[in-house]
Amino acid sequence: MKKMILLGFFALLSVAGAQAQTSFGIKVGLNVANIGGDAKGTDPRTGVHAGFFATAPISERFAIQPELLYSQQGFKADDYTFTYHYLNIPLIFKGTISGGFHVQVGPQFGILLDAKRKRGKETLDISDNMNKYDGALALGFGYDVSILQVSARYNLGLSDTQDGTLKGVSYPNNVFQLAVGVKL
Repeated sequence: MKKMILLGFFALLSVAGAQAQTSFGIKVGLNVANIGGDAKGTDPRTGVHAGFFATAPISERFAIQPELLYSQQGFKADDYTFTYHYLNIPLIFKGTISGGFHVQVGPQFGILLDAKRKRGKETLDISDNMNKYDGALALGFGYDVSILQVSARYNLGLSDTQDGTLKGVSYPNNVFQLAVGVKL
């Protein structure tokens, strides 16, 4: 599954690279993450995301923007801090509203790299209890000006973060992101 996702992403980059107007860039930003669904009494955890993007125009008003991002996610509950590290692959469709303003929508696929639970100085690896794959719907707004790209996006989790051993409950990732990108 991982190989198919990465192969698809690189195929998109290859197709995008063939277009004369395709631009490539790097982006970095802030995450405010929490879990939703059946979770009660949790608090958000802040983290970062960083990675690469390619923007390929489809028409004058529409573009496709695949990304490859490292993302720190998780949440806080009671005295515990849960930290999840993902390799996320959003496939964003951008629709221009006016000037450089645009809306963003698209699927996001994630691969869990690591998961930890921390209480005080004690840290426990919980990766084996986690779903290795994550799915989300990305929704947001952005503004492109010159070589800069600024965006605010909400990733609404569609899959459970747990490995399925807890029946009848679901804890999807929900992440608000603020980002700044630079076209290279």
